[in-house]
Amino acid sequence: MEFLATILMLVAFFSFFIGLLGVIKGSVKLIRLRSRKASSLFVVAAFVVFMIGGTMIPTDPTTNAPTEDQQEATPIKEQKETKTEETKKANDVAVSEPLTEELAVHFVDVGQGAAQVIIAPNKKVMVIDAGNNDDEDKMVAYLKELGVSKVDVLIGTHPDADHIGGMDAVIDSFDIGKVYMPKVQRDTQTFESVLQSIQNKGLTVTTAKAGIELNLDPTVQAKMIAPLDDTASDANEMSAVVRLQYGEQSFLLTGDAGITTEEKWLQSGEMIKSTVLLTGHHGSSHSTSEAFLQAVQPKYAVIQVGKNSYGHPTSEVLERLHNENIKIYRNDTDRTIVFKTDGKGINVNKQAWVYTPVPKSQEQTQANNQTTTDPIVTPPASIPDVTSSLQATAVIDEATPNQNEEVTVTVTVKDQNGKPVNGANVHLNLQFKSKDTVYEGVTNANGVASLAFRVGRAAAGFTVDGDITVSANGITTTTKTAFTPR
Repeated sequence: MEFLATILMLVAFFSFFIGLLGVIKGSVKLIRLRSRKASSLFVVAAFVVFMIGGTMIPTDPTTNAPTEDQQEATPIKEQKETKTEETKKANDVAVSEPLTEELAVHFVDVGQGAAQVIIAPNKKVMVIDAGNNDDEDKMVAYLKELGVSKVDVLIGTHPDADHIGGMDAVIDSFDIGKVYMPKVQRDTQTFESVLQSIQNKGLTVTTAKAGIELNLDPTVQAKMIAPLDDTASDANEMSAVVRLQYGEQSFLLTGDAGITTEEKWLQSGEMIKSTVLLTGHHGSSHSTSEAFLQAVQPKYAVIQVGKNSYGHPTSEVLERLHNENIKIYRNDTDRTIVFKTDGKGINVNKQAWVYTPVPKSQEQTQANNQTTTDPIVTPPASIPDVTSSLQATAVIDEATPNQNEEVTVTVTVKDQNGKPVNGANVHLNLQFKSKDTVYEGVTNANGVASLAFRVGRAAAGFTVDGDITVSANGITTTTKTAFTPR
């Protein structure tokens, strides 16, 4: 069509000039134009043919004048720059526009324990851990206050009572989607209660392990990056660890994972860089190594900690966080801490806890009194030779506490010569009306272990007996305590 139009226009062009010559001379014998009138008509006809040919050629959009819809269009150079920027944004989440909804991460104050509630932009809910047995009413009430009716993803990081103690109540009180727990068990009433609640709801447990993509929200990358090894002997190193990425902001929720797991991440090249870090193991010196902190590069660190006899958080970890210019938030000073982000900015509803260096003299005292939550402790060389017997006594600071009041049982252990025993394992089993609760500790250099716990909504007037087992160097002894809530 375009070729034919070109031929017509060329013929019409030459015909126009021939006809114009006939008008001037009066005739053109070559094409038999015998008068000026005939030549004039020939000129008109050539012009018409030329116009017809012109209309047959397709319009070039790059040369055509802008239409009314195109008059506001971006210049070509700016269009190219815009497309380049859009391509960059498509390939890099970190430079995206602020997302329209918020991701909220709640670090719930459950004392010396751990619990996180994540509300996704699409309003799906993920709960990671649920504090101690005594915190179950608090967890249920907190979720109801948030308007939660269903927990879409429930994760028990590992079977320690300070992490899964309140999980059975959460399962009993809400619709539950998917449940994840690592392949590690504990022979405790707390663990059995969680399994029983799962069974009663007709749920199944999916084994928590690295590489699982959690189905929470399509705009949030929720990935489980631990446990890395389902044969680890230490339950803390079996902790289910979750990393959340929403736009430019990210959260690393570490459970009780320790330096062993941290080193594996560093060796594997796993993406661990995050805006907010849940400091591992409540600020214990067994987690949060300097190399790990430098890889994560967090702006904020949260320590889920309450009154405890373990020395958490340790001055060593606090100093590392401070030296990296990380803002520190703690449940024992800030209560429940909530981060909200639109994927670009991030807000926290508490003032950062300010680090104050501990004088060396006090630091040494803390080091001498510090204990660990690990159930197995290698006794130092200075431990007295415990070869024949142990003596254990227990004192409770409040024998008739109110409901929800915090109580401390202090256990003192001595050898047959009356000398304090350092590093003795202390096991306290509290026999509540509905279930048993276990607390563990280790004696310090003075032979003392303090086990703090909250009474919760224990039945008023019902005496709770506490059986205490103490062991060191293969020798075991027992003692008792009790309290009656008012």
